[in-house]
Amino acid sequence: MSFIARSIKPFVAINRYYTTVTADSLVTRLKNDRKTFMKAKKQPDLNVVKGVMSDFTYYVKSPNYIEGISEEQAMLSVIQKAIKRRQDSVEQFKAGGRPELAEQELQELKVLESYLPEQMSAEAIQKEVEILIKELGVSNPKDMGKVMKAWKYDSATADRKIVSDTVKKLLNK
Repeated sequence: MSFIARSIKPFVAINRYYTTVTADSLVTRLKNDRKTFMKAKKQPDLNVVKGVMSDFTYYVKSPNYIEGISEEQAMLSVIQKAIKRRQDSVEQFKAGGRPELAEQELQELKVLESYLPEQMSAEAIQKEVEILIKELGVSNPKDMGKVMKAWKYDSATADRKIVSDTVKKLLNK
């Protein structure tokens, strides 16, 4: 082996923090916001974003993680769970006479909701459910499962609780 061949070592670049995300993905947006909040010293918003990123990391490593879903859908489910936790906390703090803590949770809730896609209104959900009921030809409350199974919007754009309540109301007429 020649001197040159021995002195030139192969270049191996290892980046431990490499992730495969698109430029417009929710994960990228959260990471960019985390940097922005750090620079702007917006501590409450920064804490929310860091918490969501931490929850996402734990979720991806947990046995509950579903292998086939995209990173975007996984992040949306983590954000929705965080929103539900905050909503429960607000109710409990109000019931316990702690309005200052309830207000703090509401502020965190607003930050989390800013990362969700635009939600369908209750009227839009009702119109879609009426169309779906006509297409399926169901009228019995026992057929609620068929309607819910045929619902084509994900829970990020239409809250499943509102959809479920609307289906119950329309089938019980």
